[in-house]
Formats: sequence, C-alpha cells, structure tokens
Amino acid sequence: MGQDLTQPSVRLKAEKRDTSTWNSGVPENPTPRQMRNFLWRTLVMKDLILKGRVQSGEKKIPVVVRTRDRLIQFEFQDRPLQIRVRFAPEGSLIQKRSKPDAEWQVVTGDEKTRQVAGTDLAYEDLGIDFLRWPDAKLTGNDNVMMLDCWVYEANPPVQSNYAKVRYWISKTYLSMIRADGLNAKGEAIKRFTFNSVIEAEDTVVIGEMKVAQLTPGTDVSASRTFVQIETVEKGSGL
Repeated sequence: MGQDLTQPSVRLKAEKRDTSTWNSGVPENPTPRQMRNFLWRTLVMKDLILKGRVQSGEKKIPVVVRTRDRLIQFEFQDRPLQIRVRFAPEGSLIQKRSKPDAEWQVVTGDEKTRQVAGTDLAYEDLGIDFLRWPDAKLTGNDNVMMLDCWVYEANPPVQSNYAKVRYWISKTYLSMIRADGLNAKGEAIKRFTFNSVIEAEDTVVIGEMKVAQLTPGTDVSASRTFVQIETVEKGSGL
C-alpha cells in the first residue's frame, strides 16, 4: 500500500491530480507568511479512521488515528493514553486523556516538550506549530528525495526542544517533506521525514513518517521512531 516518495511520478499517479495548477498563485519564492497561509487553507482532513503502529526500537505500539476537518486524535492501544490536536491559525491546541470517558487535559509549557509514550516524538511535534512561528525566513532552495524544495527556518517564540526548526516544502506538491529541529549551535538534533503515502478512500494520507534523534553535528541516528499507517477507512467517529 505504501508509495515511495523518492519517486515523484509514483506519488503523482497516486494522488490523481494535475499538479500544474497546484502552485498557481504561489510566488516564485513565497515568504513564510504566504506559505503559512497556503498550508493553513489546505490543512483540512477527511473524515477517516487510520490504523497502524508506532515503532520505537523493539517497541511496537498499536495506534488508531482519527481525522476530521482540522482535528486529529491519536489512540494508543497498549496503554491508557489518547492525544487530540486541534489545528488553528494562532497555534495548535494539544490535549490528552487516559480513557475515552475522561476529561481532556490541555498540554502546555514544559509538558509539550516531553516524549510521547517513550518514543522520539514530543507533544509539540504533533502540533507542528513551527509552521506558524512568527520569526521565520526563507533561506533558499534545496533538493530532497529528488524533489525541488523551498527551505525555511523558524525560531520558537515559546519554550521548545529546539532553538530553531528548518523545514523543506516541495515546490511540486506544496507540502512539507522534511523538518530538522536544531540546537543552539545550529546542529540538527531531530529529523522528521515522510517516506510514503497511501491511496485509500478517494484520498491520499501519509503512510510512514520517520522521526530520528540525531547525534549533534552528524546525520547519525541515535534512535528512531516510525509512525506507520496500515489501513484507512471512512468514518472517524469524531
């Protein structure tokens, strides 16, 4: 079911869209504000339930992901943990609870920087707020996985695991395909890459995301977490 993003033509076939009109109206070198506004307009998810797993080392956590409009909910099947992310222009609201009938608790401050279920993911990573950090700039162009990209850098206005985040937006698909969290020395300490997509229920969703903790100053992974989606069905129940 997975599609390799290193083959742009394969993904183009999966999405069944004419990409010639995707970037119509987008400047040759969009400012962070222009890109942020475009990404927000397209951040509307279909009413789906996705089933898969989160794998960190030898640990494999079954997970159910529910999506609808600008809401995504993660339900970990091996422990009492559910996480809900509501995307908004001013920032993401991240909440958690221990069971389906419990009250949602807002995740704020230092807690947002903590690991989720012992994986390489932090709560703040799920909210992708760096796409909306106000102190951002376009730093140039690059090629990642055979795709031409714009490269942006953003500085956090709030407490974060990162001194800066650098992210790559595909010029063809106008979507993020990689992001690096940097330390104060400008070294990458965490890398997010989107490795595959799945075509299902008349839509395309991310099939696999890899999150790697990097040894600072190198591209060597100290640890890795994979989020893998295996099945997609209509009707999230949200």
